[in-house]
Amino acid sequence: MKFSLGGKQSIEFKTDVVGLESISPVQKSNHFVPQWFKNMDDYIVRQPNPEGRVPNAFGKKKKTAKKFSGGTVKRCPAIIDLITEGFIIPMWSDFLIQRNDTLLEWDNKNFPYGIEFHSKEQISHWKLKKTDFPEGVKFVNPWRIYTPPGYSVLFVAPFYEFEKRFTVLPGIVETDSYHHVNFPSIIHTNQDLIIERGTPFIQVIPFKRESYKMWSGFYYEKAHNKVLNLIQSKWIDKYKTYFWNKKSYK
Repeated sequence: MKFSLGGKQSIEFKTDVVGLESISPVQKSNHFVPQWFKNMDDYIVRQPNPEGRVPNAFGKKKKTAKKFSGGTVKRCPAIIDLITEGFIIPMWSDFLIQRNDTLLEWDNKNFPYGIEFHSKEQISHWKLKKTDFPEGVKFVNPWRIYTPPGYSVLFVAPFYEFEKRFTVLPGIVETDSYHHVNFPSIIHTNQDLIIERGTPFIQVIPFKRESYKMWSGFYYEKAHNKVLNLIQSKWIDKYKTYFWNKKSYK
């Protein structure tokens, strides 16, 4: 599976599991927008002041609320960009995980890529919760990931999914030279854990490695005030209208 990163650059996901690209394909992250985010309105309804006085004597609903009321996080480009950035590797097979304090057993019906472990010693200084399984649980990835020279990938649990049963540990890998990246995790729940095939599992965010110079100092008050006056002149979508740039992966 191949996706454009812009220009002639692309990222590729390859597997030796026949048919996986149709059974549980890697997709752009905008295919996995969290359901709670889809369900919410992008504006805030304001009920009239019960005393019939200003401010908000008449309230704001429907079209009025859309134009002249505060927006919810669904209208925030920064959150939208984070949710839809890069690609999602969904879970490639159904997993059942059962455990107690010292033993963990897993079953994925003999799918060729399963689970390995990181010993207690490897995470000995990790501040585990009382219910956490004491060893790292590594999901062996069926995908090999290839990026152009000079490009790495940030691997992180999908943003704003709020998964509480387990945490996939984030990391950065130079996928222009190393391609088989597995996903160490911490299992939190001590109940039976079922991860269904197709569950958004890991977010893949490619980026170009570059050197940066840092500078700090006083901001220019005149320029700052110009920005403030610009955004204060509009009710909604201020940042999106004046500063935001649309991103695209193909």
